[in-house]
Amino acid sequence: MKNKDDLIYDLIFSEKMIYEIDISEYIEDIYKYEEFVSNIKKVLKKSKVKVIKSDVLIDIKTAVWKLKVDK
Repeated sequence: MKNKDDLIYDLIFSEKMIYEIDISEYIEDIYKYEEFVSNIKKVLKKSKVKVIKSDVLIDIKTAVWKLKVDK
């Protein structure tokens, strides 16, 4: 499992604007992706990072969050 705090740091401070995040790398149960995405969005909002586009693509083994932000 990857550290969710490292992901948050990257989303806030990286120059990158477009992300493809494999949610299965951060949580064990990919079907709880809504809670994961919601929690990350709350942190981004508090950090003044605006979510431009957000889509989650789910299949049997993975959930991929396609995210575009504006900093």
